[in-house]
Amino acid sequence: MNTYYPIHILVAVPCPPSIRDRFSTQFGSQCHFTFINSSQTIPESLLRHTDVIIGEPDEPDLLKAPRLKWLQLTWAGTDKYARMKRLPSHLTITNASGAFGIIISEYVIGTIIALYRSFSVYSHHQAAHTWLPSDNCGTIYKKTVLILGTGDIGSSLAHRLKAFDTSIIGFRRHPNHRALPDFDEVIGSDQLDLKLKTADIVVGCLPNTSETIGLFDEKRLRLMKKEALLINVGRGSLIKNDALLHVLKEGHLKGVALDVSEIEPLPKASPLWDLPNVFITPHIAGPSFGGNTDVEQAIWNLCFENIERFLAGQVLNHIVDLRQGY
Repeated sequence: MNTYYPIHILVAVPCPPSIRDRFSTQFGSQCHFTFINSSQTIPESLLRHTDVIIGEPDEPDLLKAPRLKWLQLTWAGTDKYARMKRLPSHLTITNASGAFGIIISEYVIGTIIALYRSFSVYSHHQAAHTWLPSDNCGTIYKKTVLILGTGDIGSSLAHRLKAFDTSIIGFRRHPNHRALPDFDEVIGSDQLDLKLKTADIVVGCLPNTSETIGLFDEKRLRLMKKEALLINVGRGSLIKNDALLHVLKEGHLKGVALDVSEIEPLPKASPLWDLPNVFITPHIAGPSFGGNTDVEQAIWNLCFENIERFLAGQVLNHIVDLRQGY
């Protein structure tokens, strides 16, 4: 239990009036809230008295907040903070894991269907006013899907892909004997190369860590089936762009969907833009504020629950271990 009130909470992300009212109604007797937009500079005088921040402040701001105990991110990714060298050791960081699983799963399934049904080809045909069927048609039904990462996004995707009677293999850093719902099998690094040879669809949902950077080099890409699909919605560092370009130009892999890239933004000169079987989006699979109201509400619900736990002196949900990178 905290020993003094009010707790000063700085909300440094866009916050609608309805959420502000809910903060006041639910926590007004114990907390003092200050609201600023994420684009605003945070006054040092405000940081000096802040106990909690909701948002994604820069490192200099964190160092100017001596009372800061807890940082609640509105992102799932924690790369920005894992790179920081001077974070206070007493600072607890939590992320918004759990808010993005459904919408990113829908993105993945949408791209799988788009690649299997050649939607990009028909888009070009429509622009040219051309009625021309394609005989290149695939289906998700009964495919073997290898999902790299069994957290919120990977588990949500596995649950939804089961509706297509797929066989789901999960990959995680430390597999154990505990079964995971919707996964037929969960493997570790020692079996990855073997399972890559059997998968029809491979989906990357992994964070950026020393163990995942460049995990998919040319050797691993060539282990995949020639007609396999590769989708990456985790971190772009998973796949080496040059290696991917090389195998694609040789006709290996049926299709690729990249919401993230080894370099972001993907350089305009990258040949990946021009490949007909590559679908590229600008890191939008999991939109945050301003992108989707359901995701926004899920993020706010996480914040409310964690504030309740903070005030009660309980362990917070979704604590980040920066040493692990997530």
